[in-house]
Amino acid sequence: MSLLKKYRNTFLPSEVEFLVEDQPILIIPRYALKDRQLIGTSIPVLKPMKRAEVPLWLGFILKQQDRCNIVTPSWLSINFLKKAYQEEVTYTTRFFRMPWNWLEISKMILDKASDDMTEPPHQIRALIQDLREVRLIKARRGLKELNESYMQLDNLSLMEINELRPLVVGVMDQLRKLQVGTNEDEEVSDEEGPLSYDI
Repeated sequence: MSLLKKYRNTFLPSEVEFLVEDQPILIIPRYALKDRQLIGTSIPVLKPMKRAEVPLWLGFILKQQDRCNIVTPSWLSINFLKKAYQEEVTYTTRFFRMPWNWLEISKMILDKASDDMTEPPHQIRALIQDLREVRLIKARRGLKELNESYMQLDNLSLMEINELRPLVVGVMDQLRKLQVGTNEDEEVSDEEGPLSYDI
């Protein structure tokens, strides 16, 4: 399969979501289920109406089969997202600390388990979109501070880094080439010796 050039050096959004599906999430089972040992993880004993932590992929399978409800993470609330948005707008030189996979997890929960949310999903979607746009603007502004060997963009999520990677790698590569060219010019002028002017 031939990929678009912009996707050759980065993960596709679906690949990032796949990586995130192993993250733990709380569910409220509706049925009992014995514990199971799988290759990469183990599933605990599930008892009806007793919260349990399972991998995200399993939670969504059980939700699809109507065997559980997904417990929305505490950070996926209107109050928390408004606070995060205010922090992002107020402090323009740093990013608010969000969970590493906040974009992917919020998208998956909104797509597959929005009926389990206690707050209106459309408001949460709007806040996530606003937050994402502000963080993207700040990240692009931060790219102006790049040099050929160092970049610091703390508290970005996996998806945000993945989206910025092609641009950042290209810019840093060009900066490195410019730096190497500048160093070579300095070495050549040093070899020629100091310039002297006859008066």
